[in-house]
Amino acid sequence: MKTAETDKELVEQALGGRVEAFNLLVWRWQRQLYNFLLRLTGNRSVAEDICQEAFLRSYLNLKELRERERFASWLFRIAVNLYRTDRRRPAPLAADCAELSDSGNARDSAHPMSREMQLAIRTLISRLEPELREVVLLRFFHGFQFDEMSGILDCPVGTLKSRLYKAVDELRTGLESQK
Repeated sequence: MKTAETDKELVEQALGGRVEAFNLLVWRWQRQLYNFLLRLTGNRSVAEDICQEAFLRSYLNLKELRERERFASWLFRIAVNLYRTDRRRPAPLAADCAELSDSGNARDSAHPMSREMQLAIRTLISRLEPELREVVLLRFFHGFQFDEMSGILDCPVGTLKSRLYKAVDELRTGLESQK
């Protein structure tokens, strides 16, 4: 077995009955999906629950995935839909932002930004409207392109660009008010 199998190959193997292939997909995407959900919800327990449910639903509905090479986008779409169906959760609290910095994102630790600035940005992100927060997290924290985000959020690219512009403007204003 080669070690760098693509998502498409793993999906096809899982559909062929190889459970280990789906386990590899879980291993590959679990951390990124959990980090996204943690930043989106601001709550470890809720993020874990949605993450588990998203993987379960993706496994049960794997045969429905038409573009097998886009497993990650499809998985994130499932998670966003689960989050949106139960948005009665309270908004993330600023105190929860400390746990958001424990997410294990390598890009965070490699960035020269001060710890205080990182916490300020994370706090501001947690205060964004959910639609704006989703776009910021997918684009800047997880590196999705607009066409992928469009599929995940079921939203036109133009709307996503508008939301991202608005979110960045709100973040900029929030940072300037903290100076």
